[in-house]
Amino acid sequence: MQTLAEELGGAGAFDRFDGRPLASASIGQVHTARIGDDEVVVKVRRPAAVETVSRDLEILQSLAATASRHSELARGYDLVGIVQDFSRTLRAELDYLTEAANAERFARSFAGDPQVHIPVVYRTTTTPRVLTLERVHGMKIDDLQALDAAGIDRRELAVRATGVLCQMVFEDGLFHADPHPGNFFVAPDGSLAVIDFGMVGELTEPS
Repeated sequence: MQTLAEELGGAGAFDRFDGRPLASASIGQVHTARIGDDEVVVKVRRPAAVETVSRDLEILQSLAATASRHSELARGYDLVGIVQDFSRTLRAELDYLTEAANAERFARSFAGDPQVHIPVVYRTTTTPRVLTLERVHGMKIDDLQALDAAGIDRRELAVRATGVLCQMVFEDGLFHADPHPGNFFVAPDGSLAVIDFGMVGELTEPS
């Protein structure tokens, strides 16, 4: 794998590395691996991801500018500003060091809560194009059949998940900006593991 070779010298940086992707997306793909006895997941950015995203964003920016020149509605919605915000968010996702730092910030925020788990970042095998995280296991938060079979109180789980998101927004000012069910796992004891910190939002004090 080209990116892994360029960033870490190859799969030999891990004690075991599965070349078959566990998951795949437009920006990168995820592999399972081991570091010693630890199970990890390794996100590897696709070689041409930055160039492809940059081209697409340039097209969007051009379309937004054209629409704003010819449409009062587009100007009213500040279409150019929306595309600029979207561009900043997407470019930040391309740098896995940013995602690693986000995960560590969330881990510090929830360090005192045994009911919330944030995956550990393995810094020695993390670069701008490769991200290594502790692999978490559990039930998907929307797998109602599995939750019921495990005896999980769904009402209590909903309260816990809502509390996590409220703490992020109202107390920490740093929140997960992509909180879909695929990013939340439930352990047999009902605790939550949260993953995927490429896209976050941050609230600041008003100036």
